[in-house]
Order: sequence, then structure tokens, then C-alpha cells
Amino acid sequence: MHKLGGFTLGEFKIDNSNDRFVWFRGFKDMNARIKFLNDFYCESTSWKENGKKANEMMINSDNVYLLKPLHKSVNLKTNKSCTVIDFYICNNTIEKVIELFHTEYISFLKTINITDISFWVSEMKENDFPRLPVFQDKNLLVMISNYENKSDYEAKLQAIKSIPASLDFSIRQLVTIHHKLLLLNQQTNNQRTKNDAN
Repeated sequence: MHKLGGFTLGEFKIDNSNDRFVWFRGFKDMNARIKFLNDFYCESTSWKENGKKANEMMINSDNVYLLKPLHKSVNLKTNKSCTVIDFYICNNTIEKVIELFHTEYISFLKTINITDISFWVSEMKENDFPRLPVFQDKNLLVMISNYENKSDYEAKLQAIKSIPASLDFSIRQLVTIHHKLLLLNQQTNNQRTKNDAN
């Protein structure tokens, strides 16, 4: 796909759900996105030959978030086997949440050695490829964090409970809904399985 300007940045299975998967796809900008989507879904021989069969194998395939990095120089690719996506829905408080995370929450995470993180917000430019519906929510903040493995994540999840009470209270005041997805990196786990077999 990279030849057309689209980049697969990660392929994941949702933990404890064998028939659900998530993948990250990246583009340089919205112009590159629309060119790629048209070239791939409308013009490519690959999709013309296999698209119908691929769609028949998937249910609920339009659960797509159109995001852009909150900060520049973000790299989503990882060789770690566990990735967590935190969705923070902030009803008209997103700027305050971003400021709180910047001034206090990220510093707290660093104290418990959670450092491989990036933040994302919705890209609010018009979705110029309506054939692929997307979620665009101006009140959404997304944190993506990577861990060596599931055990590493679970240990740090316990450490998060040491969050200062005042910070925890501030987050709960500002964040309307907090939803989390635990993902297992298919490429990394497949490679480790292959290495173990050898």
C-alpha cells in the first residue's frame, strides 16, 4: 500500500476477542489520504479482484476514527507486543484536559515508567471519501501507549492506582467518558512465536 501513499502502521487483535481486529493506517496529510483511497478502492486491480470477498468476511468494518497527532514527530510503529488505546470523551473540556495531561498526568505516568505514549485528536476536515464513514468528534482525546507485553501492561495498570488523589479527581471532573482497548500486536507476537518455535 505504501506505493500508493498509504502506510500500515500496526495490525492488532483485540484482547480476549478472536474475531475482532484493529489496524492503524497513516497518511502524510488529507490530500495523500484521498488520493490513496481513490487509487486503492476505485482503481486498483487488487481491490477490484478481492474487495467483494474481503467485505464478505468482515462485519462492522466502518468503525473508523479519523485522527491527527496532537504533537508533531509522532511514530506509531512499535515492536512491542501490547498496545493500549485510551479514548477520553471530554464534553467541551478537551482543552482543559489536554492542559492537565501536559502539566500533570504525563509527568505522573513517567514516574511509573509509562513513557511510550502519543496523543491524538480528531481530524475535523471534511471526510472527502464518504464511501468510508469515519468518526470525527471535536471532544475526543486519544492516548496510545505501548508495553513490552500484557504482563508489563497489567503491572503498570496496578501502578496507576497510585495516582495522586487530587489529579485523579481533576481528571474525573473533566473527562465525561473514558473507554479503553487492549490490543495485541499481531506482527510482533507472530514473530515471537516463530522465534520460540526455532
